[in-house]
Parts: sequence; C-alpha cells; structure tokens
Amino acid sequence: MGNMGICDGNRLSGLSLATLLSGLSVGMVLHSSAAKALDWRFSPSLSASEIFSDNLTLSENNKKSGFVTEISPGVSLYGDSPWSNFNLNYRMQGLYNAGGRDAIDINHQLNMNSLYQAVRNTLFLETASSISQQNISNSFVTTDNISGSGGRTEIKTFSISPYWTPRFGRFATGLAKVGYSNSSFGDLNGSSETQQRLSTPISDSGTFTRQARLSSGSYFNRVNWGLNYSSQEQSRAAGQDVRFEQYQGNARYYINNKFNLFGQAGFENNDFQTSTNSISNGFFYTVGGQWTPSKWYSLEVGIGNNKHATLQFNPSENLSSTITYRNKDVGLNTGDSWDANFNYRAKQLTIGFNYSQETTTLQQLFAEQGFFLRDASGSLTQVVNTQDLVSRGILTPGPTDPVTGRSSLIPGPNFNNTQLVLNPFDLVNDVIIRKRGNLSFSYQTGKSSYTASVFNERRTYEARSGEDMSYGVTGSWQWQFTPRMDLYLRPSWQHTDGELSSNSRYDVALGVSRGVPINLGRPLLMDTRLEFRHINQISDSSQFDGYVENRATANFNVRF
Repeated sequence: MGNMGICDGNRLSGLSLATLLSGLSVGMVLHSSAAKALDWRFSPSLSASEIFSDNLTLSENNKKSGFVTEISPGVSLYGDSPWSNFNLNYRMQGLYNAGGRDAIDINHQLNMNSLYQAVRNTLFLETASSISQQNISNSFVTTDNISGSGGRTEIKTFSISPYWTPRFGRFATGLAKVGYSNSSFGDLNGSSETQQRLSTPISDSGTFTRQARLSSGSYFNRVNWGLNYSSQEQSRAAGQDVRFEQYQGNARYYINNKFNLFGQAGFENNDFQTSTNSISNGFFYTVGGQWTPSKWYSLEVGIGNNKHATLQFNPSENLSSTITYRNKDVGLNTGDSWDANFNYRAKQLTIGFNYSQETTTLQQLFAEQGFFLRDASGSLTQVVNTQDLVSRGILTPGPTDPVTGRSSLIPGPNFNNTQLVLNPFDLVNDVIIRKRGNLSFSYQTGKSSYTASVFNERRTYEARSGEDMSYGVTGSWQWQFTPRMDLYLRPSWQHTDGELSSNSRYDVALGVSRGVPINLGRPLLMDTRLEFRHINQISDSSQFDGYVENRATANFNVRF
C-alpha cells in the first residue's frame, strides 16, 4: 500500500484521470431529464488518529517504535432512483511518520461507480473508478499504510461501458455493449525489490470488451433460443497481450412444465502466453435435458465435448443453493471444475457459501474489485466476497441492473471507508486460473452481533510455474453495552504459500467505540474509538523476516 509524496506528479495525474471520470459521471446524471427524481446525499467527513506502534518498520532486526499521526478528510456523494444510481467515496489520507520515516505522506483513496440511464430501459452508461494502495508481493500477508518500510504500490483503475438493450416486439430482446477499462500500478518496474522477486511484474493495461446478445421473446412459447458473442482484449504496456473470445448459440425446447431439452454450440478463440500450451480453442457443443419436478429443485445434465451437471435446491424463500460440475475439452477452465453457492437468511442469522473457478488476469481483478473501503472500527479488513460485504452491513442491494438482472450494491449502515484487499499474491503479468471458496456467517442478537468467514484461494499461473495458495479465518464480536458505546473483538488468522515464501499472520484487535451526538446548526454523526491490536507474522523464508507489532490507536471521526 504505497506511500505518496505531495508533489508526485504521476500519481496526481492518475487522481486527475479518475476524478475526471467521476466528474463526467456526476455531470451526465445531474443534467439528465430524470435527475430531479434522484435522491441525492452529500456527506463530507473528517477522521483523525494518533497511533503508537512498537514496530513501525515491521522488522525483527530493525525495530523502531513511535507515533504516527493520521488526518484524513473525505467526501461521499450518493444518488439513486429506480433507474439510475451514483456512488462516490473519496478520502485523502494524510500521514506523518508512517513507517518511522519522519515524513509526510499523502494517499488518495477513491471508489466510484454509477449506472446512468440515458433512455429509460434502452440506453445505459456504466462507469467506475478507484484508487487504492496494495502490497506488491506476499512478503507481508496484509499491511496498511501505517507501518512498514515500503513494498507497496498505488493502483488506479477506471472503466466506462455504454450499452443498448433493444426490443423487437414480442420476437426478441437484444444487448449491444462495449467497454474500456484501464489499470495502472505505480512504478513497479522501478522497484528494486520487485525486480529482485519477479521476472514479469504486473504492467499497466487497457482492456476493450465487446458483448452482443439476441434472445427469444414471448412469441416463442415452447422454444427459447439465444445468440451470444463476447470478447475481451487486454493490451499491456509490457508482455504479451491477452484475448478471450467466444461465439455461442443455444436453444431449449419445453416438452412440459417438468421436462425440457437443450443444446448449445459455439467457438472459442483465446490467445495468451502459456508455458504448457494449455490453450484449447475450437468448436464446442453440449446437448442434454433438465428435470424440474417441483419449484423447489431441478436437475440438468448436458453431454458433449463440454459436459456439465447442475443441481438446484431451493426449499424455501430463505434457503437457496446451486452446485455445478463441469468437464470441458474446449475453452477456458478445461478439465474438471466446480461452481457452488449456498445462501440461508433468517431474521437473525445469515449463512453463505460459494466456490468458483475462473480464468482471468490480475488487471481485471483489480478493475472489478480493487476499491477502497474501511470498516467502522477504522481497521483494514480482508473482504472475502460481495456476500461478505452485504452480511456485514457494509453494502446493501440497490437498483437492479437491466443487463445482468442482479441488484447493484449501495452503501449500507456500516459503510465507512472499508478497504477491499485482494489476497497478497505476487503481482505478476500473467493469466491465472483462480479457484476460490468462502464460507461466511453472521448472527445478530439484541445487543451483540457475530460474524465469521473462512476462505481458501488457489492461483495457478499460465506463463510461469508454481501455484499460490492462501487460506484463513476471520471473526468479530461487537457488543453494544450502552446505547452509544460498543465493545468489539476482531481476531483473524491467514496463511499464504507462495513461490518464494510462506507466511502466517495472526491478528487480533480489541477496541471500544462511542458515538457522540453533536449539533452545529444541524445534527452530526461523530464517533470516537480506542483500539489495541497485536499482529504476529511468521515467515519460513530467509529472504523475508517475520515480525511482531503491538499497536494502540485513538481515533476521532465525524460525518457532517
């Protein structure tokens, strides 16, 4: 998570680019004919902390204790309506003596996304941008901008995607979507630490996406059909470019309300660097059927050179589950693979599990997930997936995206600048096969709330040998023992196995927070926090030392 000087022109230009995109998004929404229907909320904030650490350098051989002062003004802008939404959160983190360097650092942290409807239900514009700081390797399991002597870089992403959803009477509906996203990663090539560890550090990239779809309309009663095209071309500043491209057609015939037959066929045309010649392009097909004996469950089986079996079990409105097995000879993720999800929601209890496998790039992962958030305790947290954010009240469902049919996510009651941190694998310029599983749990009583999550992630690289793996468990207990005062305990453990090192990290935070109502002409939301934190990282590599850090933080935060 890189430190940044006030006069760093390159990084300020990245901020300007992200700010420009955010400004354009605001302008388009404000000047739309539907803007009057938007519910706008503008909320500036200020956070100030004094932090004492007994190991600012995160080193067992060169320990240095001291105080770090943090002053971070921020602003949130949110607007929504049934058909459009805009969400911007920005924070300028000012630090003095971070890492014990007796210097001033400024870190820009931004998360913006919007969905603007130029022509209702027909023409849309989707935008997103982010600025965050991230580890450049897995030598530290997870760090923040407070401690450590480097090993971080600043990541800037933005994307823009206009799309059109035409309707052809009762005969068909369509989608035509194009998009561009950009990811930049500070000065990784100028980092001696990165050059020493990685032969192909991740590079800046621009990605063009194209998507076209034509689906049958209500005129077709017993037969549904669809034609699909998707393409993603990633152009890299260094290294070989990447292309994922697929053509596909499908049809499904309903014999009755319990049985249907389906077939799908297409062509894969992918291109990326690989050391094992693992690209499998060409023609693919699947034929099969689906049995739906009741609304509670169904079974679908398809055979061909790409095979799959899917079981859905949804016995109630509170419980839904799906598990899919695939065996593919053509395309991405060839061989055996699984996808699964399980969600249970009750009045006080939420349980979620998901497992997935995908072929992607780190540039795309950061473009899709690399935004800045921080939880109400003020500490950085490992966010496992979207469901984890929802279950913890950081995000809540918002307006439905007309393309995906899924709800967008908007700030929830616990949204207060939480950081989403990807697992600390090496930042390499490669195509990766990512397998990830996560189990999350949350329970709410009258005065206490409990959350826990367990995750495991494996990454296999196409161009270089080896595999990275990370797994861990996090938990929290929050007790509201008075109306405006909370006591919380947040333990976590995480282990990472990389090509060059293996690390384990134990982290426990104990704190108390108190809300203070004040009125300066209008009611303001203010809270204070006192936290004690113990961190112990163990490394089995002679190249990277383990360390122990004890930290005390006094924080004041006000949202105007």
